[in-house]
Amino acid sequence: MLVVERLTSQTVSGFIFQKLYSEAATATQTIDSADSLNFSDQLTFGKFFKRKSGVSPRQFRKELAIF
Repeated sequence: MLVVERLTSQTVSGFIFQKLYSEAATATQTIDSADSLNFSDQLTFGKFFKRKSGVSPRQFRKELAIF
């Protein structure tokens, strides 16, 4: 068993995706988030974010009244 799996009970890719999602969820702008998290573009970031959260980054911000 890998160290990450032993410590977190997640696969390595699951752990990485969770860390990326945590960072993305605290970001204030989609463009900045996509760039700072090294996504190739906004669309790719938006798809990743929606897959993890169930809502688009815009809807997420709207629901949390960040913007």
